[in-house]
Amino acid sequence: MKRFLLLIMLLSGLSGCAAVVTSPKVRLQQINPTGIDSAGLNIEVNLLVNNPNRFDLTLQDCSYTLQVAGLPFSSGATHQTTLFPGNKETQIKIPVRIRHADLLELLKRQLDLDHTPYHLTAVLQVDTPLGVSSIPLDHQGQLPIPPQYRPDAALQRLKSLFGPR
Repeated sequence: MKRFLLLIMLLSGLSGCAAVVTSPKVRLQQINPTGIDSAGLNIEVNLLVNNPNRFDLTLQDCSYTLQVAGLPFSSGATHQTTLFPGNKETQIKIPVRIRHADLLELLKRQLDLDHTPYHLTAVLQVDTPLGVSSIPLDHQGQLPIPPQYRPDAALQRLKSLFGPR
């Protein structure tokens, strides 16, 4: 009987601990093109993670999928370990690579390059005192394509490479 009471007290104590861990909030801060080369476009997805707990949490893994104008553009995972200090907001940066072939497919749709729709989903795997927790992000918005990454700018760069000398 004593063991049974001890087990009930232990289980109720553990269930009380679960109520103490509050899930972090993740939000998209911005998406920035960072460079272009012969293989494609590099962008950086900046997320803000708010850890409302008094204790630190640790990011173990982050997987993502990016769709632009309904097209699957990029997906992947980062295995960067990042500490989220308690009661603080921390920025994480996710590098994303977009192939030129995917960009050309987007241009075929003749979208408004000042208001290009995108959909970003991500799942952060975070270590907590009670084990690993999955934190989802689902964000839709519109992204203006910066002038230096638009087709006319790329054509100008090509003309300068092959123009008269």
